[in-house]
Amino acid sequence: MSLRTRLLLMSVSTVAVIVTVLAAIHINSLMETWLDATLDLSAAASRHVQAAVIERVTDRNVKGATTQSLDEVKLAWRDIVISDREVARAMANAMMDSRGIAEINIVGEYGTVLASSNLARVGSPVRTQRSLPDVLDLGPIGRFAAIFRSEADFETRTPIGFADQGKPVFQVQLLVSPALLRTVLAPQLKSTGIASLFAVLVAAALAVLSANIALRPLERIGEAIDTLATGNPLGLVTPQTDREVAIIESRLNLLGEQMHGAREAVASLMRGAAHEIKNPLNAMALRLETLRGMVADDVPEADVEIGKLSAEVSRLDRVVKLFLDLGRPVELELRDFDLRKLIDEAADLVRPGATAHAIELEWERPEPPFPVRADYGLIQQGLLNVLNNAIEAMPDGGRVRVSVWRVGLHCEIRVTDNGPGMTPVVRDRIFEPYFTTKEKGSGIGLALTRKMLQLHGGTASVESDVGKGTTMILSLPVVWSRGS
Repeated sequence: MSLRTRLLLMSVSTVAVIVTVLAAIHINSLMETWLDATLDLSAAASRHVQAAVIERVTDRNVKGATTQSLDEVKLAWRDIVISDREVARAMANAMMDSRGIAEINIVGEYGTVLASSNLARVGSPVRTQRSLPDVLDLGPIGRFAAIFRSEADFETRTPIGFADQGKPVFQVQLLVSPALLRTVLAPQLKSTGIASLFAVLVAAALAVLSANIALRPLERIGEAIDTLATGNPLGLVTPQTDREVAIIESRLNLLGEQMHGAREAVASLMRGAAHEIKNPLNAMALRLETLRGMVADDVPEADVEIGKLSAEVSRLDRVVKLFLDLGRPVELELRDFDLRKLIDEAADLVRPGATAHAIELEWERPEPPFPVRADYGLIQQGLLNVLNNAIEAMPDGGRVRVSVWRVGLHCEIRVTDNGPGMTPVVRDRIFEPYFTTKEKGSGIGLALTRKMLQLHGGTASVESDVGKGTTMILSLPVVWSRGS
């Protein structure tokens, strides 16, 4: 995961958490406010019904109240509550004044509904519900669950009776519906959710902008490092940049100059070494021809082995010439041959080394021929470079498979190993001159291989992932025309 992605995730997640917490606080505040308001409205409605009941029983029962016993007064009051239209009108008015009240009941001394805004309730036992003040006292999660996950009504009760009597004559029961509360709260919750989502989106946009601004200096440093990797000098430090970045670029510039000088020194040293190698190679070629003349009559069968040695010396001599200047035009020695024969010989040359490293060498030799017109020695050297790299990548043993594929007008030599594979950084630089991951490597083998292929109109590429092995692909035209 890139640094930019991590910064974006951290910024957006932080804002999302803050917005979520603030939204939860706002929603809890809304629930508290509405429950408080509903409780006040319920208390006002209860007092309105209570006052209506007291007024009606006082007006209609004032005569003879002094001569009646307490039980007779209660019975008279009960009849008034059941039959009086003003009491029913008072309940209806209280229902109209509050959107949260679902039902109003006047309950008798023994728990029977005497009058109700819902006529179906009259005469039935009262249903005890959760108290609305108890819901208000719940925590945020409990309040949310009570309102949005419960279908049972909440109640408030207001007693009506005598001051010196422990048990009231009547109770005014108000039922508050959570569904009605949800209807009121839902639009506000929706607007809160939209505002929260908008805040997160704005935060994401600001995070992207901030990350781009913050990482721009790092991108310049990355470009500088890429420039150094190619061996080119950085030049001047970028003007009008941050002081810290300017210091880093200045030091990278100095490092680039040192690396460039070191590359030139190494290249000069290796060119000198190549010149020194050419002299013994030329001497070896002459001695081999002398040896051929000396043993030709007495040991005729030695002529084949001497011919192989001579061919190898000639091939090495041409590789040294190519190495002396990777950018110098090379005159190819083109001839027609079957690519399978070249691979047979290359496999025979590396097989002893593969066996010594406990590496199984597989050569999937196809039946149809693969005719090419190319420089036999250069192509074979390129293949040997790839095979030796595959063998060296697996010091503890493994498997190397060589196969040939026809792809359009080209054929591909694919060398696949089951070694450790390459990181993306190494994979992108594997064909750069002097780049190597080996302790004693020169970094020129694959660079030469790619140039050898390019001289023939072909390509060299690699497929590799860490832990999944590596496949080197050498592509050549199937038929090479002299006029191409």
